[in-house]
Amino acid sequence: MISLPTRKAWPALLALAALILVGAGCKDFFKDPQLTSIAISPAAPTVAIGSATTLSAKGTYDDNSTKDITSSVTWLSNNTAVATVTSKGVVTGVTNGSTTIQATAANGVTASVTIAVGNAVVLQTISVTPLTASVATSGTQQYMATGHNSDGTTSDITASVTWTSSSTTVATIDSGGLASVIGTSGQTTNITATSGSIVSPAAVLTVQ
Repeated sequence: MISLPTRKAWPALLALAALILVGAGCKDFFKDPQLTSIAISPAAPTVAIGSATTLSAKGTYDDNSTKDITSSVTWLSNNTAVATVTSKGVVTGVTNGSTTIQATAANGVTASVTIAVGNAVVLQTISVTPLTASVATSGTQQYMATGHNSDGTTSDITASVTWTSSSTTVATIDSGGLASVIGTSGQTTNITATSGSIVSPAAVLTVQ
């Protein structure tokens, strides 16, 4: 004959049963989050030949958390003749073209981006506007420098060039291209913008 637990034993048995039920319902509670996807940034990278850019990988997990996994994924370039990639996601351009860079996690989740490699864009000439200006004593004139690049594009480089006035007794010019006139009527000075070895044609500033 099977004997039933005593009344004193019931609380302990009920507590044990509750633990079993809770454990069954929360069997995944202590399970580590699982990586579900990888996002590589930038999404459309470019790099010049001989230059490098760094990619990053962000992992998304099944608990909706995210984490930087740049250093833990395996990086691969599908065409190392075009670009190589290090274990830290640093891509170096080798020659003109494009290649797919792939990041793969230990559990097999993968992502990829296409990287374009081309010649470096080089500043070729600088133009300054206005080319001629007439300003009264104590007045100011704002100049703008435009960079003309090897790929045919132009860019505002006013803030990055070195500005020069050929006669600082006539006008001075600050790092932002703002000339301040201090000379007398009829005097002139030449305003130029320089970047490296490239110097713009002179813009003539005349005092009214």
